[in-house]
Amino acid sequence: MTTTELVEPRSRVPLRSGALSRSASFWLVGAVYALFLMASTAPSPMYAVYQQRWHFTNTVLTEVFAVYAVAILLALLLFGSLSDHIGRRPVLLAALAGEIVAMLVLAAAPGVGWLYVGRALQGLATGVATSAISGALLDFQRSGTNRGSLLNGVAASIGMALGSLVAGALVQFAPGPTLTSYLLLVLGFVLAVPAVVAMPEPVARRSALRDVLRPQRPTVPAGKGTAFALMATTLLASWIVGGMFMSLGPSVAKNLVRGNPHLVGGLAVAVLAGCGGLAQLVLSRWSAHRAVRTGAPLMIAGLAAVASSALGHDAVVFFAGSAVLGVGWGLMFMGGFRMLTGLATPEDRAGTSAMIYVVAYLSAGVPSVVLGFVSTVFSLTTATVVFAATAALFATIAALSTFIRP
Repeated sequence: MTTTELVEPRSRVPLRSGALSRSASFWLVGAVYALFLMASTAPSPMYAVYQQRWHFTNTVLTEVFAVYAVAILLALLLFGSLSDHIGRRPVLLAALAGEIVAMLVLAAAPGVGWLYVGRALQGLATGVATSAISGALLDFQRSGTNRGSLLNGVAASIGMALGSLVAGALVQFAPGPTLTSYLLLVLGFVLAVPAVVAMPEPVARRSALRDVLRPQRPTVPAGKGTAFALMATTLLASWIVGGMFMSLGPSVAKNLVRGNPHLVGGLAVAVLAGCGGLAQLVLSRWSAHRAVRTGAPLMIAGLAAVASSALGHDAVVFFAGSAVLGVGWGLMFMGGFRMLTGLATPEDRAGTSAMIYVVAYLSAGVPSVVLGFVSTVFSLTTATVVFAATAALFATIAALSTFIRP
């Protein structure tokens, strides 16, 4: 759930050629990013199994998700520029190693405490990989195109959709419901290691680690605080939706459908993310303002349908609403990042990017925990209605923000 538009490459020449061409490396990096995002949503269909096994509440469930989001944020702020100084390949290889460890921890988790540990490690690895992947996509894309940005968004959405759907099917039908998915992901990450080694290294500059391991200070562009705050509602709207669907979405879906509950739970995330990725791919040429203005009413309509389905216990309405919501989510996500990054001048782009990440991941993590608490104290239906109303409010404000000149 990130974008390459937050990274601006410097002038680079290949430091050492690899076995892969630049074109092949471009698609490889996109595939690796999709794999990381597959891993991010793979646990979603398993949460119901974990809850039955270890008897924890929805509040704990959403905390497990929030730990992942906060860990990504920390990794981006601490190591966001690392690959600009020591190279894309070493950073990607370190991230792959960290992700393999995280998958093994989750696969062998004997209790809920280990879910926190595994998801934290996964968040750190994904955050480290994200910045390097963002830069590499821009390094390897064809000159004069925006394919890097497009592939980044589409790979993220499709990866999340496939991760949830495949994991849901494996949990439902394969032996070892909380093991098989993780082991297959480990295999995928292991196979990615030699492929990354084979790609050319586009970063020529080298710096000492002590000079680059400095936090990126979040800042708001001078004189644009009001515009930033209003436009940031695009992040609040889209990331609340993403956070809720990846944490509580499967629980909502399986309560509406009899039979194959884990497959249905995975399908909930897959419909949202898949439709969002398709919308970004088909409508990638749209301006940021047009994307947000179109995405907002679609999100509101989809949110109304999701809330209605929870109240009326209607699975058809839920999945139809999720599809509409997914299209709106994808457009809001795409347009919002373009609007926010467009506020920054070259001098404050890094600080603005850091602030965008802060808002984004807090928007995914904090509301999810609040909704988990609401569902524990009241009911999952109440939490769903509160979620829909909150996200719809931010979507409305986001659409209005496009009429304000920064």
